[in-house]
Amino acid sequence: MISQLFGSFLVRAGKLSFEQLRNVYDNQSKVRVKLGLIAVSEKLLTIEQADEINRLQAIMDKRFGDIAVERGFLTNEQVSRLLGLQGNQYLSFVQSITDLGYMTIGELEESLTEYQQVLGFTQTDMDDLRSGDPDRIVPLFLPPGLSEFQVEHVLVGVRTLIRLIDSNAYVDRGYFVDTVATNGIAMQALEGDRKASLSFIGENNSLLSLANVFAGEEFTEVDLDALDSVSEFINCVNGLFATKINAKLALDMLPPSYKKEDVIVRGNLLLLPIHINGSKVSMISTFDEIADF
Repeated sequence: MISQLFGSFLVRAGKLSFEQLRNVYDNQSKVRVKLGLIAVSEKLLTIEQADEINRLQAIMDKRFGDIAVERGFLTNEQVSRLLGLQGNQYLSFVQSITDLGYMTIGELEESLTEYQQVLGFTQTDMDDLRSGDPDRIVPLFLPPGLSEFQVEHVLVGVRTLIRLIDSNAYVDRGYFVDTVATNGIAMQALEGDRKASLSFIGENNSLLSLANVFAGEEFTEVDLDALDSVSEFINCVNGLFATKINAKLALDMLPPSYKKEDVIVRGNLLLLPIHINGSKVSMISTFDEIADF
């Protein structure tokens, strides 16, 4: 998710073109992250120290980590921890950009600081972002004051999207509204110890980015069959959620519902925009009430 969040920022900031970003994504799965890049990203080495070790590697038959330890730049324990980060999504993203020659490590670090300032994130928030873990990233984009159950409901929804629909899905900032207009909605409510509901809406045919993948069919418009597919996906999410919190809350799932025509959705609605397969949809979460439409 961090690759998509930071990548879209770099495009908006004019630091990468959209085509370059696509090339970065295509190349990302092929790269093996270099230890020097990881050490610089983790603030354990300066760019100058990493460059010095790279120059020494050209004349010494030794690994980067061994030279760093010999020079007193890193400890053996630090090298071991850095080796464990070689599969990190953010670092493979950075490695891909630098391998393609689009930006230097220094330029990327400056851009990441700019991204942090624009979004108002703390250093701890940035550590969560660079972890690549949706469970640590998504809460950064949710408004404050949510119950642990509503946060978990949203997290289950996003995790399931990433697992079943689009491994590169990412979120924008969530926000509360009282009403929202849409030309199609799929929703399912839960009742029991508490009430909750989960819905998906999208402009034009954006819900097809979810419906087509989940159904394994090629709907050409958001008709009732497509909305039924989205409803089945929501049913999957809610089943996982109800099972996960069963020890704390007993919730029963009501039959899913959907409408194709223009509707107004009402309630204390948490809207979370999500980018899926090149389109943007919105997940609507309510807790202690059920969305009305």
